[in-house]
Amino acid sequence: MKPARSASLADASLFFSRPQHVFVGLLYLMSLAISSAAMAATVKRADLTFSGRAYHYRFDSEIAATVARVKAVVADINQLARLNDDIITSQLLERYDAHSFKRRLLLKHCILVFCFDLNFVERVEVLPSGDITTHIIPGESNFRRGDTIWRIVELDAQRTLVTMEADQEPDFWIPPIIGPLLIKHSFVREVAETVDKLERLANAPQ
Repeated sequence: MKPARSASLADASLFFSRPQHVFVGLLYLMSLAISSAAMAATVKRADLTFSGRAYHYRFDSEIAATVARVKAVVADINQLARLNDDIITSQLLERYDAHSFKRRLLLKHCILVFCFDLNFVERVEVLPSGDITTHIIPGESNFRRGDTIWRIVELDAQRTLVTMEADQEPDFWIPPIIGPLLIKHSFVREVAETVDKLERLANAPQ
């Protein structure tokens, strides 16, 4: 295995070298949040359900920006904090081939008096269709399991649809009963902020 190192803009450029490739950084940002309304963007659908420790979510948001500008914003790995302040570290751990790699994303998320350190170590793969899948690696993350599929689709010259669906099971303690309610409320706030920042940055003067 190659030594772990911080991901860079050069890595993002390599990943964008093929037209069908879409940078996956936004995946982890969206994995933090579910919402029924966003600030400037339009949320088409948002569902979050818990089953024991595991949860499932589906998110669809329409962003008033071009696909190219959305990709340009999320491609700057070293500037991910512009989209979400919870992100502490983003690392490319190993590149398997031109279509898949292993990466770690460390985040710290607090809800009232509860704080969660989120450690995602995942295999990320870009499918021939352009869809992106991620699979959490048990034993290296603080999640027992997790699978996500997502896509960024051009609606027209000035609108982009971001769609994501995931099943994840944390391996850390979540307060019973009140925990899921707090998490869902926090997700609403987090995704609204993230999507709004993404849209604003995508439309900022270059």
